[in-house]
Amino acid sequence: MAEFLFSRCQMSAPKMDALLDLWASSLYPHQTQPPFSNHHHLYRTIDATATGEVKWQCFSAGYTGEIPTVNPPPWMLKKYDVWFRDPRQVACQILGNLSFSNEIDLRPFEEYSTEDQTRQYKDFMSGEWAWEQAVRHILTPLTWISQIQDIISEDESMHGSTFVPIILGSNKTTVSVATGNNEYYPLYMSVGNVHNNIRHAHREALILIGFLAIPKSKYFMHIQHLIVHVSLSIH
Repeated sequence: MAEFLFSRCQMSAPKMDALLDLWASSLYPHQTQPPFSNHHHLYRTIDATATGEVKWQCFSAGYTGEIPTVNPPPWMLKKYDVWFRDPRQVACQILGNLSFSNEIDLRPFEEYSTEDQTRQYKDFMSGEWAWEQAVRHILTPLTWISQIQDIISEDESMHGSTFVPIILGSNKTTVSVATGNNEYYPLYMSVGNVHNNIRHAHREALILIGFLAIPKSKYFMHIQHLIVHVSLSIH
């Protein structure tokens, strides 16, 4: 309704108030109210609505070990930019997407065939790993305690929370840059709670969260791997 009045009709504030008053009058016999009391209420709702993508940020990584005094390799002296989005905010964005409300699992589960009781696997939360995280959490090699939900519930500030597995991956596609001597590996993120068909359909359940800097050199694989892992740990 806010999108219709404000964007499509571009209705003036006095006309919005008149419409909402008429709407409220029609609902009075039913003892209920329209979605907005007046144009101020509508504007506040629009201003409070979270919109847009999680913003991009950047940090630099580089070699911090001992540097030879004579002819040091160029890669030891360079800084490599890593672009990223806050993974926590991305997870909140995915979980808060109302279009996923009927295609999301808020707890791990086991599913069996009604014919022969064969275990059925489909979405991430129906898998063995997710179930094991929920049912048993290892403290020592010989000590098991029950559901991780119980562990979460011990902290009152965590009531209403749930287990959210984070899925990271890279398609190993190199993104070249016109200037400089870097390439970038794109890093993608999703959460295990959404159903696989949503993730595969690219319906904002699989989000690009980073570009990992890769020095263009086939002779220094060690520094390439080091920069990637350091970037992920900082990220």
